[in-house]
Amino acid sequence: MSLGPQIISQSRIEEADYSAIKIIALALAGIAASVVAVYEIDQFLITFQYAFLWFGLAAFLIFFVVTILHTFFIKHFSIIWGIVFVETLLPLILFAPRISAQFSYALFAGFVVFLFFSITSIMQGRALLKNSVKIRFFQVAKAVTPKLVTGALILASVLFYTEYFEWKKLDSTMGKAIVYESVAGAEPIVHLWFKNVSGTQTVKEFLREITIMQIAKLPPDAIPGITLDVQKGLDQLQPEVKEKIIARFSEELKKTLETKIGPLDANMKVRDVAYTYVDEYVTKMPPGTKTIFSIGAAVLLFFSLKGIAVLFYWFINMWAFLMYKFLIAADFALLTFETRNREFVVLP
Repeated sequence: MSLGPQIISQSRIEEADYSAIKIIALALAGIAASVVAVYEIDQFLITFQYAFLWFGLAAFLIFFVVTILHTFFIKHFSIIWGIVFVETLLPLILFAPRISAQFSYALFAGFVVFLFFSITSIMQGRALLKNSVKIRFFQVAKAVTPKLVTGALILASVLFYTEYFEWKKLDSTMGKAIVYESVAGAEPIVHLWFKNVSGTQTVKEFLREITIMQIAKLPPDAIPGITLDVQKGLDQLQPEVKEKIIARFSEELKKTLETKIGPLDANMKVRDVAYTYVDEYVTKMPPGTKTIFSIGAAVLLFFSLKGIAVLFYWFINMWAFLMYKFLIAADFALLTFETRNREFVVLP
């Protein structure tokens, strides 16, 4: 009876990189997706046109999917390193004219961080694969995706900082677009208390709506000389009396606000008032405070995007899985098995 280990079966195919053409195809797909994604997101930041944002997100999705596939399909770390190096740093070429005029250490650091997170995400996925007898796609993808997305979000936040605060692309048109979108985004929250207000209203219209709702909450005898029915409110009054009361309370509310934020133009739209206030506040900042503000804005943007991105990890992993299955079904990749030898002791 032999005491040596018995080999039951062994794979005829060694785990190695065989097809240079397929590896190049994967690499080109990742490089193209990375360059397009960075270009589109940068154009969105400059123009604030949402078409660029959607194309940028789609390109990043392709980049994430292809990078996850790198983890499964490419075996040699040196090859993966070279591909990811080009994928993450090649988009710097897009900024060559501006970098030559004004070098940005922040932008360069952002791309280096993008490279670091991309390669470490693949390393983590490869470690899981090597320690698993059976390929568990989603277990590996779930390990790769968070770091991969984090690197991309850091790069996007650095692009935001570089374009707006270093290269001063944030002009009045762009600033207004950002403030307008912020005001519109805040409206659903404001509507919890004041249903009929909007950032597109003038200050006069805005304060009028708030006044009407505030008066409705007052006790019946709160207005001197007038007793309001709780059910009917101001509607029981003559139109001219009603308007006088609203105008009086609106004016008092306007004066109260002016003591806190300065003079208000009654005919100016609320969103324009918000932009003017933000613009004056930022303009008056000392240089040191502006630097802290700009860095804080980039950090806040990153954490905001990160909180949203977490909800879509499953979406990235699903597309990666579908592409993985498709490529195997199309004979682009071959799923095979390897029997590993190990020594063990039995009691015969």
